Amino acid sequence: MSNTGLLICASQCWPDETNTAAASFDQLLANQILQRNGWRGRLLLALVYWRWGRALLRGVLQCSLPGILSHYQWRKQHIAARLRRQIAQHGVRQLLIIGAGFDALGAKFSSEFSHLQVIEIDRPATMDIKQKVLQQLNALQPNLCLKAADLACCSVAELLAEEPAFSTSRSTLVLAEGVLMYLTQPAINTLLLQLRQIMDAPLQLVATQMQLNLQGKPRFIQQSWLTDLALAISSEPFVSGVSPQGLASWLASVGFTLQQLVAAAQPGNTDPCPGELLFYANVEPTDN
Repeated sequence: MSNTGLLICASQCWPDETNTAAASFDQLLANQILQRNGWRGRLLLALVYWRWGRALLRGVLQCSLPGILSHYQWRKQHIAARLRRQIAQHGVRQLLIIGAGFDALGAKFSSEFSHLQVIEIDRPATMDIKQKVLQQLNALQPNLCLKAADLACCSVAELLAEEPAFSTSRSTLVLAEGVLMYLTQPAINTLLLQLRQIMDAPLQLVATQMQLNLQGKPRFIQQSWLTDLALAISSEPFVSGVSPQGLASWLASVGFTLQQLVAAAQPGNTDPCPGELLFYANVEPTDN
């Protein structure tokens, strides 16, 4: 599992010292995931549940990328609210999650909305661990499909054509959270074009992408050389990005219409670590 994915899991496990309620599903899932991810996962878990360990992690993150754990929570809150609104009010009947990782969203939404078909795609090693943990937690719903595949090696159109759970005639929302920045621009364009071309029903997109700085490099605004080094060592560098001004025209080039770019600065709800753009787009069906 990627170091970024492990860090996101750790953020889900972070104890709330002001809340004595039982652990949430997100916490239970993240806990089990970390336990199954070798020495790195178990080390992070130990640090998170040890007071001085949390202080150490906070110090390291404060020096390298201040606010990143809170940013993950900010991002997830916006995405969950958007998805819930589109499902409940706008007739979305299929949720396709690209690069789902170990996130709990698909499992939770498949349980909350029984009419919603949820399909998650990620690498075989990731899906194997996730399936075992969800089965252990008795959380693998009939309307949740875990598809093991590396999209770097196969076509998403061919992959979905082989999956009986997927239907091109269902109103669909595609979620690509924390994924696009690790793909080259041609690969992203191919992915979005294929998704647009195979659909016979309305298609929506909820996605994040790194913002390009003045030098044209994709990065968080507060990103330090320590973060650059960590991403390089773990072979997880950001390889693509987009400027806020160029977002609408890029989406239009692959057939999508930008609906909203979520503002990083909001009254009472500012992104603690800006630089990753969160946006919503859609496309109306056309004759194929």
